[in-house]
Amino acid sequence: MPELNFLNGLDYFVLALYMATILAVGFFVARFNRKTTDYFKGGGHVPWKLSMVSLFVSGFSAFMFVGAAGITYGNGGGAVVLFSFALPAYMLGFFLFGPLWRRTRIDTPLQFLTRRFSQNTTYFYTLLAVVPNTLVLGIMIYTLCIFISTALGISELTFDLGFASLSGFDLTLLVTGLVLVIYTTLGGLWAVMVTDGIQFLIVLLVTVIMIPMAFVLLGDGNAIEGVARLFQDAPEGYFEVRLDGKPLLFWPTWFIYIIFGYNVNWHIAQRYYSVADERDTKKMALWCGVMSFVLPMMWIAPVFTTPILFPDMGNLWPNLEKPSEASFVTLALAVLPHGMLGLLAAAIFSATMSSTDTLFNWLAAVLTKDVYVPIASRVSGKVPTERRQLLVGKTCVALLGIFAIWVAFNVQKYGGAFDVYMKAESLYKITLFVPVFIGLLWTKTPWWSAIASVTAGVVAVLGVGVYASFQSGVAPTAMNVLFSDVAVTWFGLELTRYELNALVGLIVSGGVFYVTSFFNKREGAFRERIESFEKDMKTPAHSHPDTKIGPEGLQSYRFMGRLAVGMGVLLILLTFPTFSEGGILNTVAGLIALGVGILVIQAVNRYQERHHIPSELPHD
Repeated sequence: MPELNFLNGLDYFVLALYMATILAVGFFVARFNRKTTDYFKGGGHVPWKLSMVSLFVSGFSAFMFVGAAGITYGNGGGAVVLFSFALPAYMLGFFLFGPLWRRTRIDTPLQFLTRRFSQNTTYFYTLLAVVPNTLVLGIMIYTLCIFISTALGISELTFDLGFASLSGFDLTLLVTGLVLVIYTTLGGLWAVMVTDGIQFLIVLLVTVIMIPMAFVLLGDGNAIEGVARLFQDAPEGYFEVRLDGKPLLFWPTWFIYIIFGYNVNWHIAQRYYSVADERDTKKMALWCGVMSFVLPMMWIAPVFTTPILFPDMGNLWPNLEKPSEASFVTLALAVLPHGMLGLLAAAIFSATMSSTDTLFNWLAAVLTKDVYVPIASRVSGKVPTERRQLLVGKTCVALLGIFAIWVAFNVQKYGGAFDVYMKAESLYKITLFVPVFIGLLWTKTPWWSAIASVTAGVVAVLGVGVYASFQSGVAPTAMNVLFSDVAVTWFGLELTRYELNALVGLIVSGGVFYVTSFFNKREGAFRERIESFEKDMKTPAHSHPDTKIGPEGLQSYRFMGRLAVGMGVLLILLTFPTFSEGGILNTVAGLIALGVGILVIQAVNRYQERHHIPSELPHD
């Protein structure tokens, strides 16, 4: 097998510099947040290209480099099909859901529930949505740290911090979680958008370098021979469309989750309603659809080589729950020079950050605008000041982050990253989003229909969890009910916990939601609210023809351009100490980053001069 190069001091420097930069972004854009609409939706004027990149990048995390890599290692053909389903999902956003979300004219995701159903529905969803989404946050951090601690070679070490002794893996969880919390707390949605842009560039740079180098390694120095060897020596049936250990019903279940996740998930809605014009949402969805088909194929293409190069991952990583999930990082340790390895660690870190910071922001938006403000207004008789609302929002981000870090410390025993992530999503996504999916399109149900639908679905899915824990022979504790697996056969079809959660949630939630339509009565405040909602949904949300990108948007673009230039210069400089070990790859990546950064800065300057936009932010 090829020799592996673990991260060294040079790579640690690159990774530390990246984390420091992320914190600097939080401080830089914190001045954009003069009120809560700035903090939670960028003032409603986020440039569509910036929102598009953020929308796309937030759709994947370290899962793509860990969980997806594990799937690709064992099922090449199945992975190609599996990770192309986002294209039709985004096309549904192009034709339907993108414009609809912009027409809702909301400031936070769950305000939709208040407009379409009732304020009580928002409280109810908040209570149910925060816990499962924080579970997902913890799992994302956990998945990320599988990579980071392994690549750093510290997962088995013990560190004495004075107040506690932590393993290398646990220390990685703690540090990573704290960085995520601090920068998201400071910067709000603008921080999310800016870092998503630079994260996209990092991931793209690593991918562009990894593809040819993987096949050069497989072909003993010749990429063309590497491609030929892939088809000659790949395991039997490797390119068949199948997934080992997954039943037939996994495929339609996965597709349903993708449709929901890319159209009515709250962070998707947040990107769509944060732009100025509904026509921008169509541009976003179209570009995301194209990128979601092309780029995942680029990310998994190098992993096709790993079953041949590393046929026994278990011997390499005996301490991992699923060693195949380390296939991408193993390949990177074999082909990338130092410096680029540090950038890869930053790429994996940034990929997860793009998902976690999005969740942090919208969850805090919900708790602040949809829970705290109404309750505080009712108790005190006046609306809390913008300063107080901002303070509450940032406090919510910090507290959610602490809880997510705790979850990350406690999910290790429930399987590999892919399986745990899928189980977590299957607990809530369909049950909570059936009323949202249908409610955007159909308004013939009463104000309490979402509450009834979700209640029935949650009880049914928890019933599946209790059944799964008993069948597995474990005590029905909270974590066991949430994550214990189960295998049953219905009408000749095999189902695991993932398919059962989806099927039960869809049938029960959807069925109850439909039944409530027979009790639809429009009276009082609900009648006024739903008629106003219906009117808005029929009215295009177009911006004024003279609307231009504001100084916040231009400064965000310019800041991203400067970060790209700085990254390019750093990579070029890293060529010199790593030249003898293939450091020329650092120069290639550095020149690409440098070129992208210069193009972005020049484009911003031309736009600003053409439209006479001031450089300074407006004062209150």
